[in-house]
Amino acid sequence: MIFGIFVLLGAAIATFYLFNTGQMTAEKTKLVNTADAVAYSAGVMHARALNFEAYTNRALLANEATVAQMISIASWLEYSKQHIDRVPAMMCYYGSYTPIPVWLATERYALLCYAISNYPLGGELAVELADAAFSTTHVGATAVYAAEIAKKELKIMQATAAAGLFLARGAVMREVADANYQDNGGVSVDTAPLLDNWTSFDGGAFISKRSGSQRERMRKVIQDVAKLDDFVNKRAWSDKSPWPCSIPIGEASRTGGTQLNGDRWEASDNASFRVRELKLRGLSLRCRTTATYGLGSGSLRSSSTEGQDWYYSGVPEFYELSDAALGYSAASGGPRLQFSIRVTRANGDTRTSGNASLVKPTGRLDRFDSAAAGGVLAAVATSEVFFDRQREEDGTVELGSLFNPYWQVHLVNNPPAVTAAALARQGATP
Repeated sequence: MIFGIFVLLGAAIATFYLFNTGQMTAEKTKLVNTADAVAYSAGVMHARALNFEAYTNRALLANEATVAQMISIASWLEYSKQHIDRVPAMMCYYGSYTPIPVWLATERYALLCYAISNYPLGGELAVELADAAFSTTHVGATAVYAAEIAKKELKIMQATAAAGLFLARGAVMREVADANYQDNGGVSVDTAPLLDNWTSFDGGAFISKRSGSQRERMRKVIQDVAKLDDFVNKRAWSDKSPWPCSIPIGEASRTGGTQLNGDRWEASDNASFRVRELKLRGLSLRCRTTATYGLGSGSLRSSSTEGQDWYYSGVPEFYELSDAALGYSAASGGPRLQFSIRVTRANGDTRTSGNASLVKPTGRLDRFDSAAAGGVLAAVATSEVFFDRQREEDGTVELGSLFNPYWQVHLVNNPPAVTAAALARQGATP
């Protein structure tokens, strides 16, 4: 009997030990999973915030493209009206005794000149209708005005998203933590993160607002976008007679384009036709211009300066990665935004025999102390936001920026400094 009593006592002790060990393991596992979920939710918010800024930056570019298109069309219509009015003076009519362009047989322009001269109503009517719809009813100016309103709204949205991230992030982390412990006691999320690259990244914030002289990056991107549209970028061609200057030749040239100069869009269109013949002047026999025909011109400027044709507020303010973040190379993996958070659970809420569990030992069996350092169980997790886009056409890896929405998030191991800070915050030693 004495032996049996000792066996039963040992079995009871082992049972309570295994029970507490299992409960503590389950509590810790759940707390770690909760910390992972909280850190990941914060990382998702960071990635969404960066992608939102990228989408709105692209929307700003789209509105800039609209402005460039509108003033380009207005300038082109002005040029086209003059062109139609001036072509008859060149006598492109069939059967004319002096059919300049037809006789000089420029490969492409002669056909256009002939068509305009012999069928003036077709081209003239089309241009007049287009000009009436675009200029007379102020469609172009209205479109530019609407683009300016959209730009203001987008800038407000960007500023609101950047300013509201902290409150929204805290609320989401709290909501995720509570959802993991619904009807299962309390859990706390530290107010101050152990690591927050959003506010502290190589000495500054991860993103920054670019205004004033810092808008040069946006200006360059706008110019690059404008160059993708051949009509906006360069409305030019040339044509000439296919023979040498030993007999008279004709040369038609068309120049034009729309450029962003400082905070002003400028569009211009010009065309001319000249006749060149071999002429002797003094002792020099050269091909010289003997006649020039101005075919038309058009221009338009859009800026915030009074007296300009259409109002344009200039290159917009925008949000972009900080200079430190932009300085990271592809070899280093590009800029990465890390965020570490600590989640705690009061020791009294754990379901061990000495705390919240209904199973409690008494007497000499009440010897199990599951107290944790600082009176709480703690778990730490780290999320990392990174930019990932590989161009399929050439396989090159694009560097992160706020002009492309390819920011993603994943969980990573806690940096050693974060682990040390978490231990210090809890009053524990490694």
